[in-house]
Amino acid sequence: MVQKHLSILVVGALASFLGNAMAGTAPQSGVNGSFHDITYLGATVGSYNQDDYQRVCIFCHTPHNSQTNTGGIPAPLWNHTISTVNLTPYIWAAPANLPISFNADPLVGPSRLCMSCHDGVTAVDSHGPDAGIGTAQGKNNGATSLISPGRYIDNLSVTHPIGFLYQDALNNRPGEIVDSSNYFIASVPSASAAARVDTHNRSASGIIYGTKKISDVLYGGYLTCASCHDVHNTYNAMNDPSISNPSFTPNYFVWAKETNSALCLSCHVK
Repeated sequence: MVQKHLSILVVGALASFLGNAMAGTAPQSGVNGSFHDITYLGATVGSYNQDDYQRVCIFCHTPHNSQTNTGGIPAPLWNHTISTVNLTPYIWAAPANLPISFNADPLVGPSRLCMSCHDGVTAVDSHGPDAGIGTAQGKNNGATSLISPGRYIDNLSVTHPIGFLYQDALNNRPGEIVDSSNYFIASVPSASAAARVDTHNRSASGIIYGTKKISDVLYGGYLTCASCHDVHNTYNAMNDPSISNPSFTPNYFVWAKETNSALCLSCHVK
């Protein structure tokens, strides 16, 4: 049944994939057919090795013979090579941020698991006991729709900082960072200048919150990749179409909408 369902999904997606390659699948529609479905990418893009049984979860998870949790890395039934790269860490530019320290491993928690595909080095389509033998690489696999620099990270100094305690940021930037007990923003008023969100007066700004709290997406208090991204594409916010191109509705697997910077304003008061 799963194989049949996936086959129908892939066939239906083939017709529109080229025109919507960068848009991905709709938010909240699950992993099947999304950019986190390597078998689907192998069928549509053609440069990834599909799983012999058309499985979706197997590239990251397995019920048996999974990798053990080593080095403090949480590996939930993990079935993929864990990235061992040491990336250039983020350096605070604002003086007020300097007291905020990073974990000894800035890829603490699920971030290192994310790097198992997104470090631009570790094979994306390898899994199982021989994980890591695959030849397809994160950024040079020949899939033209996937080699954008935004799809792999090889330098943490040019990304939003991760691996620091959220409470440290709250303590050092009072009035500029919201308490983690706040909900993530799901949607905000229209994009007209008169209706822009007033983050200094959230109760009167018309902000509509989602069901996830910031504290729910921290790892032991640390901000990680999964603090912004819902990797299973299950609960992430429905993004609005682009104003300039209504047919383009990108799915970045994020908890809050991109529209009106809802994702940014979930934590930042600006």
